[in-house]
Amino acid sequence: MMGATMKCRGGGKVISLGQVIVDLTMKVARVPTAGCDVFADDVVTSVGASFNTLHAVRRMGVIAEHAGILGTGPWASMIRQALETDGIRHVGRCDTERDSAFCVALTDEGAERTFISTRGAEAFGDVDAFADVRPDGGDVVHVSGYTLAHRTGAGLLDFLARTAEHRRFTALFDPSPIIGQVDDGTFRTLVEYHPIWSCNEREALLVAERLGLSAHEDGFRGLAMKMADALGSSLVIRVGKEGAWLAGPGGEAELIAGFPVHAVDTNGAGDCHAGVLCAELCGGVDLKEAIRFANAAAAIAVTRRGPATCPTRREVERLLSA
Repeated sequence: MMGATMKCRGGGKVISLGQVIVDLTMKVARVPTAGCDVFADDVVTSVGASFNTLHAVRRMGVIAEHAGILGTGPWASMIRQALETDGIRHVGRCDTERDSAFCVALTDEGAERTFISTRGAEAFGDVDAFADVRPDGGDVVHVSGYTLAHRTGAGLLDFLARTAEHRRFTALFDPSPIIGQVDDGTFRTLVEYHPIWSCNEREALLVAERLGLSAHEDGFRGLAMKMADALGSSLVIRVGKEGAWLAGPGGEAELIAGFPVHAVDTNGAGDCHAGVLCAELCGGVDLKEAIRFANAAAAIAVTRRGPATCPTRREVERLLSA
């Protein structure tokens, strides 16, 4: 079990509506092209996907709950053990007929990552998948765009419709590359929900395209301002070692500086950033300061191999003070 649980100021918690699956992480010299063979080193089997986000929340000492669907079988048993070890409570539903999914994650010599994923119990939820999830006012709900790639997406849309009016909790949406594939109605629903949007560079460009925006001559600064106006929400764009852009409707975009390091594995860095950001927001921290804290955590994470490498709160504070 991790260290003592610290409730957020105000008694809140972070709830993830994403999927937790098992990662088979491998280091390769290069990702093979069709018909080629490669040998992998440093093969590790670990629980990943939204677990990485919740792991980061727990590393910050904040209560974390997983509301996704868990299956029945060897992969699901591994997931349940990891959740228990980290002190993450499973508040979602269980599937007694399917096992949970797994993903092969390849990291090449340039620290780039490539995923091949399967679908398991987490993908086959119905419209009631999140009917029992009822966040309190001090909570932060983490929403993953990957959910929209599966049948469980119907449950996510139902959750958004049910909680849209008079919402008192904070919602953070990680669009994932799936945002480029969702239908117009779903995209409009997400925009009208007004979550905090947290994207990497690729995802930001996909969202911009859906909004009918093109890259601005000022780069991500100008694009972030336009996107925040179009979304009507706060927007965070992670730009690696440079840090992250923050923009809000009608305001300027600001680059929250990053911490340049030698990256050895970027797998899970975005999840680390999102989890720390959620944890800090849950604690009542200003969004700008929460991003700065998350930037530092992600910088440490990429210096370590593996998908769930978020540092402790003390390690982050030590980097910031230095």
